[in-house]
Amino acid sequence: MSFLDNLSRSAMILPYSQGKIRTEVKTKLGAEAVQKALSLGKDVPSGATVGALGAMTELAKSLVNKPLSANRSYMYEHTLEYERGARLVMVPRVPEVLTKIQDNLSAVKAGMDEFMPRYEAYFNSTNGRADMGDSEIALPRPDKVRASVYINVGVPQPIQPCDLTGLSLPAGLAADIAERTNAKHAAAAEAAKDAAMRDLIKELDKVAKQLTTGKRIHQSVLDNARNASRKVREFTEGYDNDPRVLEVAEIIDQRISSIPNIEQVKNSATLREQAVRAAEAGSKSLAKVVKSTSTAQPVAPAASTVITGDSLLADLID
Repeated sequence: MSFLDNLSRSAMILPYSQGKIRTEVKTKLGAEAVQKALSLGKDVPSGATVGALGAMTELAKSLVNKPLSANRSYMYEHTLEYERGARLVMVPRVPEVLTKIQDNLSAVKAGMDEFMPRYEAYFNSTNGRADMGDSEIALPRPDKVRASVYINVGVPQPIQPCDLTGLSLPAGLAADIAERTNAKHAAAAEAAKDAAMRDLIKELDKVAKQLTTGKRIHQSVLDNARNASRKVREFTEGYDNDPRVLEVAEIIDQRISSIPNIEQVKNSATLREQAVRAAEAGSKSLAKVVKSTSTAQPVAPAASTVITGDSLLADLID
């Protein structure tokens, strides 16, 4: 049984994308002002931005873009990178993730319901122009603003190792299609594992730095490390059970994730020292894993489709 078979039972592909209101726009006068203020030559690129929605820019940020940013943060904290336009979600967390996205989408819609009537009134009252002192800018039309805001989620898809047994294809072509399809999934899985480990390394480095030299230590330091470690552990257990990674996750659980709140770290030199050592050791160990050869093995095509010979795809794709 291959690691890809493991992943096919433990994770799903979630089509996902989102868009927000563009709140900044560059102006020629702004660029000229920057060039003048910094004594830049005319051939040196420069630019300055202003609020793209005029007096309504800050309202757009708070009512609409803020909940959109919250959803994006949630997705990056609780799902894994997979391929463009999709995230990888571990099967036990699919209901939780879909529910949270729905809650965030409701918040975005509520913000839009409040913002858009006010923006439309503003747009109409200014004839679509915003006064910027010495200049003015054209405001985006309300329909364009509305279209820029979205959270699109598709039907979660299982990851299926390709088996074309039973299809009327030349055996060599069927074998090649299966091998290429499985290789694509395997590469995406490896990229997901690599990205998750790199995220955890970043969070562990923050823990070590904040608990050693930080003057203002925030709860988010522990929370972010805990979330990143959980993602790595869950993915690894559902993919290749890499003992090197699971050992790091276990240490983090014991020395960092087990700390309920940051106040205990602030008030205990022992807890702080243990957390710092765990973070530093975990970061170094994961960095070695990232640089090493993957433990995953390629998926072999079904035996019934394997023959010697060229595939029709070779000349088209390679």
